[in-house]
Amino acid sequence: MQHKTIALRIITIAILTTILITSCGMLKPSLKGAIITPPLTAAEINLTDHNGQPFQLSKFRGKVALVFFGFSNCVEECPATMALIRQALDIDGLTSKDVEVVMVSTDPVRDTPESMKEFMGRFNPDFLGLLGTPDELAKAYKDYGVTVLDGGETHSSFTYVVDKKGNLRETFTPDIKSDDIAADLKVLLAEK
Repeated sequence: MQHKTIALRIITIAILTTILITSCGMLKPSLKGAIITPPLTAAEINLTDHNGQPFQLSKFRGKVALVFFGFSNCVEECPATMALIRQALDIDGLTSKDVEVVMVSTDPVRDTPESMKEFMGRFNPDFLGLLGTPDELAKAYKDYGVTVLDGGETHSSFTYVVDKKGNLRETFTPDIKSDDIAADLKVLLAEK
């Protein structure tokens, strides 16, 4: 009889522990990207968008921002990244009112407002290509730890994720799946 009571208690504890772990997991879903712990205040980006408008990252508080460094003549990594982001946004029907997607030019010699607008427009007309002087771009590269070589063709392959409060929360690597990006955006957008 005593063995049955002990077994019943163990089963009850196991069930309660499972419920607790499951419910805690539902309350605080984990992010799929490379998490930055503790989150860092995202460095300000002061550049010009491909429409000729001044761009300040801090003006997009209240949205999640995805920041990528690339160039408009890229034929592999940059279009693959933008397509992946577009696909992730399509999964949950997210729009530019929810998420700001920007690509900072790594090739200021060849990138023009027209080439950046055409490139970004292939994926979503709301995605912005950011341009600037060599000094302005060098500051953005330094602030985000991006090394640019070979006339801009060698650059970071990460997408930097800035939450609604302006904190750098995680990075996405090129091998992340669009479903994981979508799931992370959903988590970050749900935060107060």
